[in-house]
Amino acid sequence: MRRREFLRYGGAFAAFTAVSTSFPSFSAAQTTDPADAPTGEEADFDLEIVDVDVELIDGSVVPMYAFAHAGKTPTIPGPILRVKQGDTVRIDIRNSSSRSHGFQILGQDNASASGLDPSDGDGEDKARIEFVATKPGTYFYVDGDNMPINRVLGLHGALIVEPKNGFADGAAKKKPMPYAPASSASIKSLFGALGEAAIGGKPARFPGKAWQAGREYIWIFNQIDPVLCRRVAAGENFSASDFQEQFHPRYFTINGLCGLDSAHDKATCPTGNTGEPALLRTMNAGLATHSPHIHGNHVFVLTQSNANGVPVYQQDLFEHDVWLMPPMMVKDVLLPFTAPPDIPPAPWRMSQEKYPLRYPMHCHNEISQTSAGGSYPMGLVTDWHIDGPLATS
Repeated sequence: MRRREFLRYGGAFAAFTAVSTSFPSFSAAQTTDPADAPTGEEADFDLEIVDVDVELIDGSVVPMYAFAHAGKTPTIPGPILRVKQGDTVRIDIRNSSSRSHGFQILGQDNASASGLDPSDGDGEDKARIEFVATKPGTYFYVDGDNMPINRVLGLHGALIVEPKNGFADGAAKKKPMPYAPASSASIKSLFGALGEAAIGGKPARFPGKAWQAGREYIWIFNQIDPVLCRRVAAGENFSASDFQEQFHPRYFTINGLCGLDSAHDKATCPTGNTGEPALLRTMNAGLATHSPHIHGNHVFVLTQSNANGVPVYQQDLFEHDVWLMPPMMVKDVLLPFTAPPDIPPAPWRMSQEKYPLRYPMHCHNEISQTSAGGSYPMGLVTDWHIDGPLATS
Protein backbone atom coordinates (compact mmCIF):
# COMPACT_ATOMS: atom_id res chain seq x y z
CA MET A 1 0.00 0.00 0.00
CA ARG A 2 1.30 3.45 -0.91
CA ARG A 3 1.44 6.13 1.79
CA ARG A 4 -1.37 8.68 1.55
CA GLU A 5 -0.17 11.59 -0.59
CA PHE A 6 -0.97 15.29 -0.32
CA LEU A 7 -2.39 17.09 -3.35
CA ARG A 8 -3.03 20.77 -3.86
CA TYR A 9 -5.99 21.18 -6.16
CA GLY A 10 -4.50 24.44 -7.39
CA GLY A 11 -1.56 22.57 -8.90
CA ALA A 12 -3.12 19.23 -9.70
CA PHE A 13 -4.11 19.89 -13.30
CA ALA A 14 -0.60 20.79 -14.39
CA ALA A 15 0.32 17.17 -13.76
CA PHE A 16 -3.01 15.97 -15.14
CA THR A 17 -2.36 17.54 -18.53
CA ALA A 18 1.36 16.90 -18.64
CA VAL A 19 0.83 13.20 -19.26
CA SER A 20 -0.99 12.64 -22.52
CA THR A 21 -1.14 8.85 -22.51
CA SER A 22 -3.43 6.19 -23.92
CA PHE A 23 -6.57 4.40 -22.90
CA PRO A 24 -9.84 2.74 -24.00
CA SER A 25 -12.52 0.12 -22.92
CA PHE A 26 -15.81 -1.22 -21.39
CA SER A 27 -19.56 -1.52 -21.86
CA ALA A 28 -22.08 -1.57 -24.62
CA ALA A 29 -22.95 -2.90 -27.96
CA GLN A 30 -21.55 -0.82 -30.80
CA THR A 31 -21.99 -0.84 -34.54
CA THR A 32 -19.08 -2.49 -36.27
CA ASP A 33 -16.85 -0.02 -38.09
CA PRO A 34 -14.14 -1.39 -40.44
CA ALA A 35 -11.80 1.26 -39.04
CA ASP A 36 -12.06 -0.44 -35.62
CA ALA A 37 -9.98 -3.36 -36.89
CA PRO A 38 -6.61 -3.74 -35.15
CA THR A 39 -3.91 -1.53 -36.64
CA GLY A 40 -0.96 -3.53 -35.40
CA GLU A 41 -0.01 -0.61 -33.16
CA GLU A 42 0.18 -1.17 -29.40
CA ALA A 43 -0.13 1.03 -26.33
CA ASP A 44 0.87 -0.05 -22.83
CA PHE A 45 0.04 1.72 -19.58
CA ASP A 46 0.80 1.09 -15.93
CA LEU A 47 -1.68 2.74 -13.54
CA GLU A 48 -2.01 2.89 -9.80
CA ILE A 49 -4.86 3.77 -7.41
CA VAL A 50 -3.79 5.65 -4.26
CA ASP A 51 -5.20 7.43 -1.21
CA VAL A 52 -4.66 11.20 -1.19
CA ASP A 53 -5.31 14.24 0.98
CA VAL A 54 -6.52 17.10 -1.21
CA GLU A 55 -6.17 20.79 -0.37
CA LEU A 56 -9.13 22.77 -1.73
CA ILE A 57 -9.30 26.42 -2.80
CA ASP A 58 -10.02 27.67 0.74
CA GLY A 59 -7.17 25.70 2.30
CA SER A 60 -9.30 22.93 3.79
CA VAL A 61 -8.10 19.37 3.28
CA VAL A 62 -10.24 16.34 2.41
CA PRO A 63 -9.32 12.65 1.96
CA MET A 64 -9.99 11.28 -1.54
CA TYR A 65 -8.67 8.71 -4.04
CA ALA A 66 -6.66 9.32 -7.20
CA PHE A 67 -5.24 7.58 -10.26
CA ALA A 68 -1.54 7.87 -11.11
CA HIS A 69 0.96 6.48 -13.53
CA ALA A 70 2.73 3.85 -11.44
CA GLY A 71 5.16 5.50 -9.05
CA LYS A 72 4.28 9.01 -10.26
CA THR A 73 2.37 11.89 -8.69
CA PRO A 74 -1.38 11.13 -8.46
CA THR A 75 -3.86 13.62 -9.94
CA ILE A 76 -7.59 14.31 -9.83
CA PRO A 77 -8.77 13.86 -12.55
CA GLY A 78 -6.48 10.99 -13.52
CA PRO A 79 -3.91 11.16 -16.36
CA ILE A 80 -5.24 11.78 -19.86
CA LEU A 81 -4.99 8.56 -21.88
CA ARG A 82 -4.78 8.93 -25.65
CA VAL A 83 -4.82 6.23 -28.35
CA LYS A 84 -5.64 5.77 -32.04
CA GLN A 85 -8.67 3.89 -33.29
CA GLY A 86 -7.66 0.25 -33.82
CA ASP A 87 -4.75 0.30 -31.37
CA THR A 88 -4.35 -2.73 -29.12
CA VAL A 89 -4.20 -1.35 -25.60
CA ARG A 90 -2.87 -3.09 -22.50
CA ILE A 91 -3.37 -1.51 -19.09
CA ASP A 92 -1.93 -2.81 -15.83
CA ILE A 93 -3.69 -1.56 -12.69
CA ARG A 94 -2.39 -1.86 -9.15
CA ASN A 95 -4.44 -0.91 -6.11
CA SER A 96 -2.12 0.90 -3.68
CA SER A 97 -5.09 2.28 -1.75
CA SER A 98 -6.26 1.06 1.65
CA ARG A 99 -9.58 -0.17 0.19
CA SER A 100 -10.74 -2.45 -2.60
CA HIS A 101 -11.27 -0.77 -5.99
CA GLY A 102 -11.96 -1.49 -9.64
CA PHE A 103 -11.31 -0.03 -13.07
CA GLN A 104 -13.32 0.30 -16.24
CA ILE A 105 -13.59 2.41 -19.36
CA LEU A 106 -17.16 3.26 -20.24
CA GLY A 107 -18.12 2.84 -23.88
CA GLN A 108 -15.41 0.34 -24.89
CA ASP A 109 -15.71 -3.45 -24.80
CA ASN A 110 -13.66 -5.80 -22.61
CA ALA A 111 -11.97 -3.09 -20.57
CA SER A 112 -12.86 -3.61 -16.94
CA ALA A 113 -11.39 -5.15 -13.81
CA SER A 114 -13.16 -5.41 -10.46
CA GLY A 115 -12.44 -6.49 -6.91
CA LEU A 116 -8.83 -5.25 -6.81
CA ASP A 117 -7.67 -5.77 -3.22
CA PRO A 118 -5.03 -3.52 -1.63
CA SER A 119 -1.56 -4.34 -2.93
CA ASP A 120 1.03 -5.98 -0.72
CA GLY A 121 3.74 -4.23 -2.72
CA ASP A 122 5.43 -7.28 -4.27
CA GLY A 123 4.83 -6.08 -7.83
CA GLU A 124 2.92 -9.20 -8.86
CA ASP A 125 -0.57 -8.19 -7.77
CA LYS A 126 -1.66 -6.18 -10.80
CA ALA A 127 -4.74 -6.68 -12.91
CA ARG A 128 -4.38 -6.40 -16.70
CA ILE A 129 -6.98 -5.49 -19.29
CA GLU A 130 -6.41 -5.71 -23.04
CA PHE A 131 -8.68 -4.48 -25.82
CA VAL A 132 -8.81 -2.83 -29.22
CA ALA A 133 -9.76 0.87 -29.17
CA THR A 134 -12.90 1.62 -31.17
CA LYS A 135 -14.89 4.65 -32.34
CA PRO A 136 -13.09 8.01 -32.11
CA GLY A 137 -14.31 10.27 -29.33
CA THR A 138 -14.09 11.03 -25.61
CA TYR A 139 -14.60 8.35 -22.94
CA PHE A 140 -14.64 8.14 -19.15
CA TYR A 141 -12.43 5.76 -17.23
CA VAL A 142 -13.53 5.29 -13.63
CA ASP A 143 -13.49 2.98 -10.65
CA GLY A 144 -16.50 0.88 -11.57
CA ASP A 145 -16.72 -0.72 -8.14
CA ASN A 146 -18.81 0.89 -5.42
CA MET A 147 -20.39 3.29 -7.91
CA PRO A 148 -20.84 6.22 -7.77
CA ILE A 149 -18.91 6.70 -4.52
CA ASN A 150 -15.35 5.96 -5.59
CA ARG A 151 -15.83 7.83 -8.87
CA VAL A 152 -17.03 10.99 -7.12
CA LEU A 153 -14.22 10.69 -4.55
CA GLY A 154 -11.64 11.18 -7.30
CA LEU A 155 -11.33 8.00 -9.38
CA HIS A 156 -12.17 9.30 -12.85
CA GLY A 157 -10.31 10.44 -15.95
CA ALA A 158 -10.49 10.82 -19.73
CA LEU A 159 -9.62 8.46 -22.56
CA ILE A 160 -9.31 10.04 -26.01
CA VAL A 161 -9.60 7.83 -29.09
CA GLU A 162 -8.30 9.61 -32.19
CA PRO A 163 -9.37 8.66 -35.73
CA LYS A 164 -7.21 6.75 -38.18
CA ASN A 165 -7.96 9.22 -40.95
CA GLY A 166 -9.64 12.31 -39.56
CA PHE A 167 -9.82 14.82 -42.41
CA ALA A 168 -12.89 16.63 -43.66
CA ASP A 169 -11.28 17.17 -47.08
CA GLY A 170 -10.14 13.61 -47.76
CA ALA A 171 -6.80 13.14 -49.51
CA ALA A 172 -5.97 16.86 -49.40
CA LYS A 173 -5.52 16.53 -45.62
CA LYS A 174 -5.74 20.26 -44.92
CA LYS A 175 -8.93 20.11 -42.84
CA PRO A 176 -8.38 17.91 -39.75
CA MET A 177 -11.37 16.74 -37.72
CA PRO A 178 -11.47 14.71 -34.48
CA TYR A 179 -13.62 11.90 -35.92
CA ALA A 180 -13.83 9.88 -39.11
CA PRO A 181 -15.33 11.95 -41.97
CA ALA A 182 -18.09 9.35 -42.43
CA SER A 183 -19.24 9.78 -38.81
CA SER A 184 -21.59 12.69 -39.57
CA ALA A 185 -22.12 14.66 -42.77
CA SER A 186 -22.92 17.73 -40.68
CA ILE A 187 -19.73 17.49 -38.60
CA LYS A 188 -17.71 16.95 -41.77
CA SER A 189 -19.31 20.03 -43.37
CA LEU A 190 -18.66 22.14 -40.27
CA PHE A 191 -14.97 21.24 -40.10
CA GLY A 192 -14.70 21.70 -43.87
CA ALA A 193 -16.06 25.24 -43.50
CA LEU A 194 -13.65 26.26 -40.75
CA GLY A 195 -11.03 28.64 -42.11
CA GLU A 196 -12.87 29.50 -45.32
CA ALA A 197 -12.99 33.23 -46.11
CA ALA A 198 -15.77 32.82 -48.67
CA ILE A 199 -18.10 30.04 -49.78
CA GLY A 200 -20.09 30.33 -53.00
CA GLY A 201 -18.84 33.86 -53.53
CA LYS A 202 -20.23 35.05 -50.20
CA PRO A 203 -18.40 35.84 -46.94
CA ALA A 204 -18.11 32.63 -44.95
CA ARG A 205 -19.25 32.03 -41.38
CA PHE A 206 -15.86 30.91 -40.02
CA PRO A 207 -12.96 32.84 -41.58
CA GLY A 208 -9.49 32.27 -40.20
CA LYS A 209 -7.86 28.87 -39.86
CA ALA A 210 -9.01 25.28 -40.10
CA TRP A 211 -9.19 23.40 -36.81
CA GLN A 212 -5.76 22.06 -35.89
CA ALA A 213 -5.49 18.52 -34.53
CA GLY A 214 -4.60 18.74 -30.85
CA ARG A 215 -6.15 22.18 -30.38
CA GLU A 216 -8.46 20.98 -27.65
CA TYR A 217 -9.24 21.39 -23.97
CA ILE A 218 -10.63 18.74 -21.63
CA TRP A 219 -13.07 19.95 -19.00
CA ILE A 220 -13.98 17.40 -16.34
CA PHE A 221 -16.58 18.60 -13.83
CA ASN A 222 -16.94 17.16 -10.33
CA GLN A 223 -18.43 18.06 -6.96
CA ILE A 224 -17.01 17.45 -3.48
CA ASP A 225 -18.84 16.86 -0.20
CA PRO A 226 -16.06 17.03 2.43
CA VAL A 227 -18.26 15.49 5.14
CA LEU A 228 -18.87 12.33 3.10
CA CYS A 229 -15.22 12.22 2.03
CA ARG A 230 -14.16 12.08 5.67
CA ARG A 231 -16.80 9.53 6.62
CA VAL A 232 -15.69 7.19 3.82
CA ALA A 233 -12.03 7.63 4.79
CA ALA A 234 -12.93 6.75 8.39
CA GLY A 235 -14.22 3.38 7.20
CA GLU A 236 -17.95 4.02 6.93
CA ASN A 237 -19.72 2.07 4.19
CA PHE A 238 -22.56 3.54 2.14
CA SER A 239 -25.01 2.09 -0.32
CA ALA A 240 -25.21 4.02 -3.59
CA SER A 241 -28.66 5.32 -2.69
CA ASP A 242 -27.64 6.44 0.82
CA PHE A 243 -24.57 8.22 -0.53
CA GLN A 244 -26.61 10.08 -3.14
CA GLU A 245 -29.32 11.04 -0.64
CA GLN A 246 -26.77 12.45 1.81
CA PHE A 247 -24.58 14.13 -0.82
CA HIS A 248 -24.41 17.91 -0.23
CA PRO A 249 -21.53 19.30 -2.29
CA ARG A 250 -19.69 22.41 -1.10
CA TYR A 251 -17.04 22.51 -3.85
CA PHE A 252 -17.60 22.45 -7.62
CA THR A 253 -14.53 21.78 -9.73
CA ILE A 254 -13.38 21.84 -13.33
CA ASN A 255 -10.27 19.71 -13.85
CA GLY A 256 -9.90 19.61 -10.09
CA LEU A 257 -9.74 23.40 -9.88
CA CYS A 258 -12.07 26.15 -8.64
CA GLY A 259 -12.53 29.86 -9.18
CA LEU A 260 -9.34 31.86 -9.66
CA ASP A 261 -7.27 28.69 -9.99
CA SER A 262 -9.29 27.39 -12.94
CA ALA A 263 -9.55 30.85 -14.54
CA HIS A 264 -5.75 31.15 -14.59
CA ASP A 265 -4.92 27.55 -15.51
CA LYS A 266 -3.43 27.38 -19.01
CA ALA A 267 -4.63 23.83 -19.60
CA THR A 268 -8.22 24.76 -18.69
CA CYS A 269 -8.60 28.30 -20.09
CA PRO A 270 -8.95 28.27 -23.92
CA THR A 271 -6.90 30.92 -25.70
CA GLY A 272 -6.30 31.86 -29.32
CA ASN A 273 -6.85 34.48 -31.97
CA THR A 274 -10.14 35.10 -33.72
CA GLY A 275 -10.54 32.35 -36.31
CA GLU A 276 -8.67 29.64 -34.39
CA PRO A 277 -11.40 27.15 -33.40
CA ALA A 278 -10.93 24.88 -30.38
CA LEU A 279 -12.52 21.56 -29.38
CA LEU A 280 -13.84 21.29 -25.82
CA ARG A 281 -14.18 17.74 -24.49
CA THR A 282 -16.62 18.22 -21.58
CA MET A 283 -17.34 15.50 -19.00
CA ASN A 284 -19.32 15.40 -15.75
CA ALA A 285 -17.95 12.90 -13.21
CA GLY A 286 -20.13 14.10 -10.34
CA LEU A 287 -23.71 13.79 -9.13
CA ALA A 288 -24.96 17.32 -9.88
CA THR A 289 -26.29 18.42 -13.27
CA HIS A 290 -24.44 21.31 -14.88
CA SER A 291 -25.30 23.76 -17.67
CA PRO A 292 -22.06 25.34 -18.90
CA HIS A 293 -22.47 28.74 -20.54
CA ILE A 294 -19.78 30.61 -22.47
CA HIS A 295 -19.87 34.37 -22.95
CA GLY A 296 -18.74 35.87 -26.27
CA ASN A 297 -19.40 32.86 -28.54
CA HIS A 298 -21.94 30.12 -28.98
CA VAL A 299 -20.79 26.50 -29.28
CA PHE A 300 -21.73 23.55 -31.48
CA VAL A 301 -22.41 20.22 -29.74
CA LEU A 302 -20.69 17.54 -31.86
CA THR A 303 -21.10 14.37 -29.79
CA GLN A 304 -23.14 13.18 -26.84
CA SER A 305 -22.54 9.96 -24.91
CA ASN A 306 -25.31 7.38 -24.70
CA ALA A 307 -26.27 5.44 -21.57
CA ASN A 308 -23.27 3.14 -22.03
CA GLY A 309 -20.74 5.93 -22.50
CA VAL A 310 -20.42 5.52 -26.28
CA PRO A 311 -20.19 8.83 -28.20
CA VAL A 312 -23.10 9.50 -30.53
CA TYR A 313 -22.17 11.79 -33.42
CA GLN A 314 -24.74 14.54 -33.88
CA GLN A 315 -26.35 14.77 -37.31
CA ASP A 316 -28.06 18.13 -36.79
CA LEU A 317 -25.80 20.89 -35.48
CA PHE A 318 -27.12 23.97 -33.71
CA GLU A 319 -25.51 26.89 -31.95
CA HIS A 320 -25.90 26.50 -28.19
CA ASP A 321 -25.88 29.20 -25.54
CA VAL A 322 -25.67 26.49 -22.85
CA TRP A 323 -25.34 22.72 -23.04
CA LEU A 324 -26.81 20.30 -20.51
CA MET A 325 -24.41 18.03 -18.59
CA PRO A 326 -26.20 15.53 -16.32
CA PRO A 327 -24.08 13.10 -14.28
CA MET A 328 -21.71 10.98 -16.41
CA MET A 329 -22.54 12.89 -19.59
CA VAL A 330 -19.75 13.43 -22.12
CA LYS A 331 -20.14 16.03 -24.87
CA ASP A 332 -17.60 17.31 -27.35
CA VAL A 333 -18.36 20.90 -28.36
CA LEU A 334 -16.70 23.26 -30.81
CA LEU A 335 -15.80 26.77 -29.62
CA PRO A 336 -15.42 28.55 -32.99
CA PHE A 337 -13.43 31.59 -31.79
CA THR A 338 -15.45 33.86 -34.08
CA ALA A 339 -15.55 37.61 -33.54
CA PRO A 340 -18.04 38.20 -30.70
CA PRO A 341 -21.31 39.64 -32.04
CA ASP A 342 -20.98 42.86 -30.03
CA ILE A 343 -17.84 43.80 -31.99
CA PRO A 344 -18.70 45.89 -35.09
CA PRO A 345 -17.63 44.28 -38.39
CA ALA A 346 -15.90 47.46 -39.60
CA PRO A 347 -12.34 48.19 -38.47
CA TRP A 348 -12.21 49.98 -35.17
CA ARG A 349 -9.53 51.21 -32.82
CA MET A 350 -9.13 49.21 -29.63
CA SER A 351 -8.47 52.27 -27.51
CA GLN A 352 -10.34 51.28 -24.35
CA GLU A 353 -10.13 47.50 -24.13
CA LYS A 354 -7.19 45.90 -25.85
CA TYR A 355 -6.43 42.26 -26.54
CA PRO A 356 -6.73 39.82 -24.97
CA LEU A 357 -10.52 39.95 -24.77
CA ARG A 358 -11.47 37.90 -21.73
CA TYR A 359 -14.82 36.14 -21.43
CA PRO A 360 -16.10 33.90 -18.61
CA MET A 361 -17.46 30.38 -18.66
CA HIS A 362 -19.76 29.57 -15.79
CA CYS A 363 -22.54 27.12 -15.03
CA HIS A 364 -26.19 28.18 -15.05
CA ASN A 365 -26.75 25.95 -12.04
CA GLU A 366 -25.84 29.01 -10.01
CA ILE A 367 -24.82 27.33 -6.74
CA SER A 368 -21.96 25.66 -8.60
CA GLN A 369 -20.20 29.03 -8.98
CA THR A 370 -19.54 29.04 -5.22
CA SER A 371 -17.32 27.11 -2.84
CA ALA A 372 -17.42 26.39 0.89
CA GLY A 373 -21.07 27.31 1.17
CA GLY A 374 -21.15 30.65 -0.66
CA SER A 375 -17.72 32.00 -1.62
CA TYR A 376 -18.35 33.51 -5.07
CA PRO A 377 -17.05 33.11 -7.76
CA MET A 378 -14.83 30.36 -6.39
CA GLY A 379 -16.62 27.38 -7.94
CA LEU A 380 -17.05 25.93 -11.41
CA VAL A 381 -15.88 28.88 -13.49
CA THR A 382 -13.05 29.61 -15.90
CA ASP A 383 -12.21 32.09 -18.66
CA TRP A 384 -11.47 31.96 -22.36
CA HIS A 385 -9.38 34.59 -24.15
CA ILE A 386 -9.31 36.01 -27.66
CA ASP A 387 -5.66 37.01 -27.91
CA GLY A 388 -5.72 38.94 -31.18
CA PRO A 389 -7.50 39.77 -34.44
CA LEU A 390 -8.42 37.37 -37.21
CA ALA A 391 -5.81 34.70 -37.77
CA THR A 392 -5.07 33.55 -41.30
CA SER A 393 -3.37 30.42 -42.55
